[in-house]
Amino acid sequence: MDQNDLSLDLLLQETLALTEYLRSNTPPQKKKEGPVQTSFLPMEDDTDYLLDLADSMISDEVELPEIPEQITQMEIFAHDQEEREAALFVYPEAPGIIYKIDNGASTFCVRGYSAGNIREAFQELKNVDSAKRPVLKLLKDEDGSSVMFFETKTFELAEAVREQIINRRFPHQEDAVCNISDPGFSWWMDVREAQENGLKQGRFEIFFRSHGINRAEKYIQLGPIGDGGIAALRMNQARTLLRSSFPISEFSCDDKSFTVASQKPDHLSFISFKNIFLEGINNTELENFPDNSMGRTLFYYFHELAIVRKFWIEVKTKLG
Repeated sequence: MDQNDLSLDLLLQETLALTEYLRSNTPPQKKKEGPVQTSFLPMEDDTDYLLDLADSMISDEVELPEIPEQITQMEIFAHDQEEREAALFVYPEAPGIIYKIDNGASTFCVRGYSAGNIREAFQELKNVDSAKRPVLKLLKDEDGSSVMFFETKTFELAEAVREQIINRRFPHQEDAVCNISDPGFSWWMDVREAQENGLKQGRFEIFFRSHGINRAEKYIQLGPIGDGGIAALRMNQARTLLRSSFPISEFSCDDKSFTVASQKPDHLSFISFKNIFLEGINNTELENFPDNSMGRTLFYYFHELAIVRKFWIEVKTKLG
């Protein structure tokens, strides 16, 4: 037997013996006299105190085995892979994009598909014979840890993302390879503030196609967020709506670019409209649009632009 085991047994035996000695040698007390205090603790706690003292001495002598850092508390109690996944994360029951990024030296491809229910989609991917695994180029022996999701409010918005970005190959440095004959796929945005006639003015211009090289030095790459021809049509249709939302000092739109400027660049509606393209955020509600088919079309169109832009931001962030 190990020396530590002998010392521990001996210590416990002595502790129990001392406890029994105290119990047997403590004289009975009359109720009117009250209990005799033998320590700073109540008498009925003496036994617990001695046992706690023994525990503290044991803990000083015995080192407990260390749990490897890579094993989390959840993993200790999870006995198989499925339980570990459930403990670590719960997928949302919402529509969205299931995707995986194939990153190459000069290009990348976002492989994936739109799904009506993200949680069910990941459950399906656990089946090695699932027809969705080849779409992501997942081998049967792959666990799917490289697969990600992007949640959308509706399945139609997920479809808009799929149509614009999914299963297409893009160059990492688009602005270095595009030219007049091959303008590339991205929209580009120029944001600036200036003084005009002594008044502060906010202005931004969006180019639907690049017509020069090294654009990233001057402009913001928005990504392939839409078709330029459709954009020109929708922006011109939204002209009256925009003028009623914030003061406009300049407005122009054709199949190459779109420009809007305001002498109140801090106006919340102007900032919100700009952030649809800049950050992929659209806080507008349906009641903000005309109550007709054109109003509903514009409402959904701006939401599609925002969600595709937001997904592109996420992809570029993961690419670093």
